[in-house]
Amino acid sequence: MAESADPHSRADARHALAAALKGRLRTEPLDKVTVTELTRDCGLTRQAFYYHFQDVRGLAVWVFETEVAGRVRAFASELGWADGLVRLMLYMRDNRASTLGVIDGVGRSGIERFLFGQMRPITEAVMSHEGGGPKRAQDRVLVVDFYTSAVLAVVLRWVADGMVEHPYRVVGDLEIMLHGAMRESARRLDARAEPEPE
Repeated sequence: MAESADPHSRADARHALAAALKGRLRTEPLDKVTVTELTRDCGLTRQAFYYHFQDVRGLAVWVFETEVAGRVRAFASELGWADGLVRLMLYMRDNRASTLGVIDGVGRSGIERFLFGQMRPITEAVMSHEGGGPKRAQDRVLVVDFYTSAVLAVVLRWVADGMVEHPYRVVGDLEIMLHGAMRESARRLDARAEPEPE
């Protein structure tokens, strides 16, 4: 099958390869999946595969990042952050093989960096909703990074524990802990930043 210059067919090829990879990951680990198997499964050539991806690991990362990024963006759009996080965790659990395959392929630190970058703007949106955060720019960065890291740590621990606990329960606990916490952190940092009365 010749690779067309039409961008729609390029997108179709990526999605066909993604579907083939997800199918394979249901029964075998990422490091056992081959380009030959994937191209045979979806009717593409090896040349078409290498036009889009350097290797199977690159495809796995693209699948995870593309699908997860869409769900993370939902945090601050039509859904509240908590509902968006539940949706993300349900996706990870429903696609357990893909999620674990990517984590095994790129490592925990790679997934952590990616998810941190995706989740940070959501934390900023939550902080703005809670009153705008601290007055000083460096304090705003500190609060956003701290709470993004805290939520991310809980999500990664949930993955490491086998994604057993229902996401609604995990996120409900997070909501309880975070409710008002950013506002209080901002208040304390602003109080510290104010000059002492003479």
